[in-house]
Amino acid sequence: MFKLTMPPVPIATSKVLFDISRLMRSRNRVFATGVDRIDLAIGLNLVKQFRDACHFLYAGSAGITIVPQREARWLLETLDSRWNGAPAPRDLGNGAGLATLRIALGSWMRLSRKPVVTADTTYVVASHSGLGKVAGGMRRLDPAAVMKRFVYIHDIIPLEMPEYQRPETAAGFESFLRELTGVPLTIASNSKDTDRLVRALAEKRRWQMDAFVVLMPTLRLEPAANRLVRSAVDTYLSKQSPFFTVIGTIEPRKNHLLLLNLWRQIVSENDNPPRLCIIGKRGWENENVLDMLDRCEAIRDTVTEFSDLNDGEVQAMMTSSAGLLFPSFIEGLGIPLLEAAALQLPCIVSDIPVFHEIAPPDAVFLDPLDGPGWKRAIMSLAQPAGQHEQV
Repeated sequence: MFKLTMPPVPIATSKVLFDISRLMRSRNRVFATGVDRIDLAIGLNLVKQFRDACHFLYAGSAGITIVPQREARWLLETLDSRWNGAPAPRDLGNGAGLATLRIALGSWMRLSRKPVVTADTTYVVASHSGLGKVAGGMRRLDPAAVMKRFVYIHDIIPLEMPEYQRPETAAGFESFLRELTGVPLTIASNSKDTDRLVRALAEKRRWQMDAFVVLMPTLRLEPAANRLVRSAVDTYLSKQSPFFTVIGTIEPRKNHLLLLNLWRQIVSENDNPPRLCIIGKRGWENENVLDMLDRCEAIRDTVTEFSDLNDGEVQAMMTSSAGLLFPSFIEGLGIPLLEAAALQLPCIVSDIPVFHEIAPPDAVFLDPLDGPGWKRAIMSLAQPAGQHEQV
């Protein structure tokens, strides 16, 4: 499996207040998103770095809550066990589990904020979520604006290309940024490309800034710890024809439609076509893509969806595939590409700036609208070793 780690967060104060709102909402997920994994890694780093001076906040329908350290750390350790294969934490001893942890928030609402809301505290959010999504939330928590603020930005796609998002996403992201940028802050980005875009946005919006930093995750390849591969996955892997993987939520900016239309052509032109394995949940604004997946008979036998694979199964799929396909129009980073690089898996990817930062040296870069180029590259890579054509 892939162990994601993050560089230390550069914080000068002696205390931190880490926003675990997204991790609380994600507590029942079997497979973590890239944002989840980075959010968790930063939280674990802060616990290690600050120990008892690491405090936790949750913001949601229950209000703004300072979460007891014992329960918050148990949540982080439980998610680390599930998503990263770390040892399971000891039981809290009070009957609390992930299912009941959320209910318990109501009893924490009366906890004093005074010990953690000080000038020697940095509020840290790494998820585009939490306190910034509560109108006036930061002012209620910290009315004198004495806390330092550290915000991790994964991308600014809702502002840069809102056409690839749900209609309400841009307004929500604007509100999140407005809530957090009223005082000097530090913004960390997940890539040099995101940092470039954030700096331009900050200058345009005239934000007060303490610093900009780039904190890119790294992946370490580790054996999947005793994770069984389900029969559906085993059956798929047992077939002899080559296949390609595409990993990520099915949403417009991921450009699945290009691949589905190419596979219709590939099937019609080849007696033994390669297969396409789509790994990810169905997202939004996808009518054409979903129509093809559900109703296109031409690709039914060669295109397969898996929406709930665990890390071990994803690794098994990638290891056995002919290559990773990543035809996105825009990305903030692209963790599947980091995973492919760790596996030394061939990659065909979009010619976008961030992929040039993280793709392996032999990756093939193509315009995400270059259908003929993608088809040639795919068919070349599908050939037996030593028979690949020059793309």
